[in-house]
Amino acid sequence: MKQRLSQAHLAAVNRRRRVVVNFDTNFGSPSVVIPLAGTDIGDVVQDYFRMIDEPGVEIDSIWWCWLDGNYACYPSRILPIWELPGFKKWWDAGIDPLRIFAEETKKREKEVFFSYRLNGTDMTSIEPLSKPLLKEIHPDWLMQTWESYGNLGYWNFVEQGVRDYKLAILREIAEDYDFDGIEIDFARVPVTLPIGHQWENRTYLTEFMRTVRKMTLEIEEKRDRPFLIAARVPETLEGCHFDGMDVETWACEQLVDIFVLGNRSFDVDIAAFRRITARTEIKLYPCLDDHHATDGYLHPPIEVFRGVFANWWHQGADGIQTFNFDHVMADVPGLQYTEIEPDQISALHRQAYQEIGSAASLKHRDKIFVIQRRGGGHGPTVIPNPEDWTTPRWMYYLTNMLAPLPTNLANDGKTDTMLMVYIADDLAGESRDVARISVRVLLSDSSAEDLPANERLQTAIIAASKVHNLKTIPPAKKIVDQIELRLNNALLDRPTVEEGWLVFTVQPDQFAIGNNLIGLCIKERSSDASGDISVEKLEVQVKYRFDVEPHK
Repeated sequence: MKQRLSQAHLAAVNRRRRVVVNFDTNFGSPSVVIPLAGTDIGDVVQDYFRMIDEPGVEIDSIWWCWLDGNYACYPSRILPIWELPGFKKWWDAGIDPLRIFAEETKKREKEVFFSYRLNGTDMTSIEPLSKPLLKEIHPDWLMQTWESYGNLGYWNFVEQGVRDYKLAILREIAEDYDFDGIEIDFARVPVTLPIGHQWENRTYLTEFMRTVRKMTLEIEEKRDRPFLIAARVPETLEGCHFDGMDVETWACEQLVDIFVLGNRSFDVDIAAFRRITARTEIKLYPCLDDHHATDGYLHPPIEVFRGVFANWWHQGADGIQTFNFDHVMADVPGLQYTEIEPDQISALHRQAYQEIGSAASLKHRDKIFVIQRRGGGHGPTVIPNPEDWTTPRWMYYLTNMLAPLPTNLANDGKTDTMLMVYIADDLAGESRDVARISVRVLLSDSSAEDLPANERLQTAIIAASKVHNLKTIPPAKKIVDQIELRLNNALLDRPTVEEGWLVFTVQPDQFAIGNNLIGLCIKERSSDASGDISVEKLEVQVKYRFDVEPHK
């Protein structure tokens, strides 16, 4: 049954919300919170709000995440409380960080949500707790998946007791705090139903969402002010089905006000979600994570962010959510995954926040449009890396399993490997403003592995982090005469080589707005070649004549 929503509620759904920050406070991480708890709360607030308070940033809404959902760092009557001495010092002084952060967000005239991780992990180092974890009392309500963070297992939402427990947790938050809404975060972790049978059991999640909506509308009526629901779900309808989320029914019954789409994926099927939310006020916010990042693009150049966000605006997003941007504790040991300095990461994210709030603010800025790689990130025990890929049966979310790269090129001299790259910019229509466009291709060739170094291209980095490093197997130099690239069926000239990349020069009028079809083939390939040539990365780099400075 479709929900009846008040005019005030619909007005709240439609408020300006260009950029939403899903802010992981890391209050569930001992290395972060133990030094913080009990210190001057004013200093803590200043530190956490430093990016939000930067001039020129286009942030309208902050969604605070406090823990992984199974214990509390606030005075909860439902969850076990993490009884750190620092927390007790705060509580004895009447200091509740949740309440203070919500108030400080509202002082800045920004919307504030509580982001709840529906099926988060459990860290063995969390102690002491005020009472046992319910997981220890009800192991029969759990599913075992992979070993991660010493977890006890993940909640099985087929169980009525699990659904009732989670509803009680959300009700307590909604009743006790003055949030504008709650985000139910399925990204942490999407394993909520028996593996291999998620879609068959979808009705259990739908029933849970119905009870959440009923509860929040009751609270909305009592407090005489709207209370919104957002759900962070996989970036495609097919992915939602894989993980047991019947988002079509959620949209039809208006069980949510906002769909947050994806997490670490550049490719988001906004058009499909627009179809299922037609004739509703439901808003769509694709999400990008720059910590558990798309493989090969952790803390990328600003031009990559511009390309991703320009595409999302062009595809019809109502706004954008960021996750793990300007990680507040990036310099804490164990939380930084690259050699890039924290101040460099912060500067990258600050510039992004000054530019990504609209399609107009991204116009005529240099961009890189990329084709996505599957897997990767820094969770190899959870998400397989591309070089040893296996289909993750336990979940679709976070895996980028439909990404086209890496892929092998055919060895028959006549078959194209077909790839699609989305370009939001009107390169042909505004060619006078374009200085240069290139298509850059990064290849690996296992058959060239035994060739002398002087006969091969330079080795190039595909992905680099402290736990996932991948380099090319450089092909022979003669590849520049063997490979053909067609853009929308137009054969491009022979490439040049730049630091191991094959670089093809392209004219603006060869591009269409939206999807562009790229065909790659090997026109001359030895029949006795023992290995495969694989496409590791493909990027379209656009350089404008006068790239504008970030607006103030």
